[in-house]
Amino acid sequence: MKTPRHFKKWFDGWPELVCFDLDGTLVDSVPDIALSVDAFLAEQGAPLAGEVLVRSWVGFGSAKLIEQAMAWANIDPNKHEECYRTFLKYYFEHLSDRTTLYPNVKELLKAFKHQGVPVALITNKPSVFIKPILDHFEITEHFGWFLGADTLEERKPSALPLLHCSEAIEAEPEKCLMIGDSITDFRAANNAGFKCALVTYGYNQGVDLLSLGADAVMDDLAELLI
Repeated sequence: MKTPRHFKKWFDGWPELVCFDLDGTLVDSVPDIALSVDAFLAEQGAPLAGEVLVRSWVGFGSAKLIEQAMAWANIDPNKHEECYRTFLKYYFEHLSDRTTLYPNVKELLKAFKHQGVPVALITNKPSVFIKPILDHFEITEHFGWFLGADTLEERKPSALPLLHCSEAIEAEPEKCLMIGDSITDFRAANNAGFKCALVTYGYNQGVDLLSLGADAVMDDLAELLI
């Protein structure tokens, strides 16, 4: 397989490491997340938020999501722990009921595997959810690292999770790539000195991705193989 144009331009070959975000990049998890948010709202006797509204909130981690939903529903902030616990329990039981894999995820992962490129999963969701989702879509084997919000002392947009992986294999940051869907992923890549590719179909919290200055902004992951 010839070297895709982006990689040839950025690395003069294939990257030494690729880090993927999960939600909004590899999977559309909002349908199950929204039901989990509505589960704790219902328990509190509050109106249900629904998928469209929850989709506009996701991207900053589950604790922040619960905080946003509670503020929207006017729920006492002191109930955050109780609401969060209900959310986590429901979500763990319904992780992949309605979650779907985005197009060309498996094709891109297979290409990296064929080229011997190490791949990491770096997300701001609790780590307990990562492997069950990857197992459901049968892509677990492609990842050498699973880093969640609670894995290290810091999470994205900190550079720490990205550098944790690159330093483990002595990869040069400028020869590594972060693939995500949000300003959080962009900032993490920028802080780590990684190249950054962002997808337009994910959870961007209303941020114009083209304005960030990422190395690539794509409508489809397959663009990285051209």
